[in-house]
Amino acid sequence: MKNWTHRNGAARALLAAALAAALLAPSCGGPYKPKRLNVAGDKIALADGLFARGKYGDAAVEYKDFLTTFAGDDRSDYAQFRLAESYRLDGQYALAEIECRLLINEFGYSQYVDDAYYLEAVSAFRQAPRVERDQTKTYEALTRLKRFLEIFPKSDRTDEARGTMREIHDRLGEKEFLNARLYFSRKAYDAALIYFNKVIEGYPETTWAARSRYYRAFIRERTGDAAGAAEDYRAVIAAPGNVPERAEARRRLEPAGTRAGGAKRDGGGSQ
Repeated sequence: MKNWTHRNGAARALLAAALAAALLAPSCGGPYKPKRLNVAGDKIALADGLFARGKYGDAAVEYKDFLTTFAGDDRSDYAQFRLAESYRLDGQYALAEIECRLLINEFGYSQYVDDAYYLEAVSAFRQAPRVERDQTKTYEALTRLKRFLEIFPKSDRTDEARGTMREIHDRLGEKEFLNARLYFSRKAYDAALIYFNKVIEGYPETTWAARSRYYRAFIRERTGDAAGAAEDYRAVIAAPGNVPERAEARRRLEPAGTRAGGAKRDGGGSQ
């Protein structure tokens, strides 16, 4: 009796496992496949529904199938734009970049062309690796953003584009700052100064520019340019945001100002 009970329990466990597998099978049935629909409007509605629910990978499949099945439809530019957006929001930035370019090249008349110019730049930027590595994609994105702002100065995307440009400047400024700090740590001050100046002149609104001015001040102080050093220290102290070198700049400003012959402090008073 005991053996039968054991066998019966094992059978029930196997049956339960089989039922669970059967229930899970539809969700593990491989990649999404496009639905066969003969009406263009129904196809777009299906794709839009998937997009609205955040199923961007599935939506991309449907938009792509729409463009193949209903080639020449008046909504093709819309489907092309949504295809690019589906890839972008799904994190497939390389594909998004390609589809934005196709929209620009094939649907130049479209109301979505300005969006495509901007989002092509964003997609390129999102492919950039860590700041320590090569930033070719970041430079590509910057070039495309500048082109977008030149071609579409009144686009609804201009404010967004300027925000993205600030983000790009921050990344490139950090890249050059790290290069400068490397030379500075090795006491190769001439080489370091080239990179610090590049940050200060090229990305003046970033924190990296303020930090670079501290190190430039330090180098100027070493080479006897006390007035230039004092000027940079004051700029570091007055800079907005979190500048780690601010306190040290304040400490070094007084002796630098004294050597400069009474240079003015950041508060405007005489020393």
